[in-house]
Amino acid sequence: MENLESVMRRIKKLLAIAEDSRGDPNECAAAARMAESIMRKFQIEHADVISVELQREDALSSVDIGATMDMERRAKEASGWAGILAVPVAELFDAQARYAYTPEKGRTIRFSGYKTDVQMCRFTYEFIVQNMAAASRAYLKEHAVARREAESFRRGYISACCASLKALKREKDAELQQASSSRAMVLSKANAVAAHFGSANYRSRVIRTSSAQAYATGQDAGSKLQVGSRAVGVDTRDAPRLG
Repeated sequence: MENLESVMRRIKKLLAIAEDSRGDPNECAAAARMAESIMRKFQIEHADVISVELQREDALSSVDIGATMDMERRAKEASGWAGILAVPVAELFDAQARYAYTPEKGRTIRFSGYKTDVQMCRFTYEFIVQNMAAASRAYLKEHAVARREAESFRRGYISACCASLKALKREKDAELQQASSSRAMVLSKANAVAAHFGSANYRSRVIRTSSAQAYATGQDAGSKLQVGSRAVGVDTRDAPRLG
């Protein structure tokens, strides 16, 4: 575990590339995917140590992230897409997602879990939101559409990213199943997180939009940010989200 700090520094550099919405979407996605792969490999190699560490209360943590396009702006309400994106991000990194409130940020998304998993949730969530915000601004500038249509674009973008995150989750689960120590670690995480934070309940809702065309355009843009191993080719309007 003495290598954890150097691993996290490397991941942070990769996610800094991924968060740069001015960059090429393929390069951003490749950096994010590499960061997830590095963390996955590290946890597999240190599964036994992590399982023991989870018995300590300070092994768990939470982080609050702004739930709007401008994540630093204080918000009265969370954007509709925020609760949709939070669920597959949390599930990818064996964490939980909830709505929360802080005096500084107002309505937020709160990720809770094993401390490095929570960091990965924050990195990944911010990377996707920053790229989505840049794509949304470009769409608004090009088409000069109403706010409701722009929101449909954003929900389409997020739905594509969610499908890609789920594909990556399936790939991760398949790899973790190959070693008994990794399976035990995943179970230890789930038990420790639930015992400390309680159970997280998500519910499935249909993603409602005011413009099918804007939604489809957003999906196309989001599918180019291939967080997972393949492009998105399915309709993901029915998605789990925070209650």
